[in-house]
Amino acid sequence: MERPTFEASSWGDEDDDLAQGPPTPLDAVSPLDDGIDAEGDERRLFDELADELAYASRGLSSTRLAIGHPAYAEILAMGERAIPWLLGRLETPGDRPIWLRLLGSLTQFQPGAGRDTIPEAAAAWVTWGKIRHAR
Repeated sequence: MERPTFEASSWGDEDDDLAQGPPTPLDAVSPLDDGIDAEGDERRLFDELADELAYASRGLSSTRLAIGHPAYAEILAMGERAIPWLLGRLETPGDRPIWLRLLGSLTQFQPGAGRDTIPEAAAAWVTWGKIRHAR
């Protein structure tokens, strides 16, 4: 399934997005009853969206500019199901700021807050994720 690409100028403005309310889950990420591996399909969709968002946000001066991208809203709409996949993305340097921003939007706990560097914030999130899933 090919996804359309979007120019940064068509992403919209954060204030406009907030006025419309939070994003809603898409039909494409709804569980299916026809025997298809819904979780696997959702993971593939997440990976596709994350790759698209990472590519589109390279070179932007701020992650604030990336939150208007449709892929950002779709990942956010996945809710807590996206957290382990976002934590996995943090283990590879490169696009960490956008994954940190998404994690901060999806959780009330901020393990990376107050860290001096992006790698320190990413490590704090990964540690939090390992502790959270060890319970």
